[in-house]
Amino acid sequence: MDKASERRERRKVARRAEIRAAAVRLALANGPDAVTIEEISEAADIAPRTFFNYFATKDDVYSLEPMQWTEAEILAELRSRPAHEKPLESMRSVIKAMAVAANFGSMHDQMALLQELYERYPQLFAKMRLGDQIDATMLALATELAARTGADADTDQYPHLLVGASFAAMQTAEQRARTGEKDIETLIDDAFDLLARGL
Repeated sequence: MDKASERRERRKVARRAEIRAAAVRLALANGPDAVTIEEISEAADIAPRTFFNYFATKDDVYSLEPMQWTEAEILAELRSRPAHEKPLESMRSVIKAMAVAANFGSMHDQMALLQELYERYPQLFAKMRLGDQIDATMLALATELAARTGADADTDQYPHLLVGASFAAMQTAEQRARTGEKDIETLIDDAFDLLARGL
């Protein structure tokens, strides 16, 4: 993936986050069923037809993909890494790209708003099937890593363990980043350095 494509992807992730934030604020004020795509679009300063460049349905706007990225975008990021690169280093780059584009400060605020929305409307949370989405994304990444390394995604534990550890590293770095101790990229590098040394 060239630099121009990378910038476009980062802008798309950031714009999706802005649209989602506008939708969640409206849903908290009026209830998710009462909010229309036209209202979301107006609040996010986009045309209603542009909404569908980011979300397939209105319900999708209330879901939380891993770090605001879709499964397809995360897979594209992994596939853009050099074929000869070590899998751990490929996942380090993918996780760092996700973290930087997501903007952890605003991401934390948005997650708090989404949590409030889900607490008020538990039926919405049930409909989102968030665990299924995250599981599907992690399985897709493990399958891609298996294909890259010649492993069998059905029987080899390594690609699945690597993806799980990578997401755990991201979560740990995000939690520590809230303290302002270090920037998120440094914390992700620290976490992956520990993984590389075998903890």
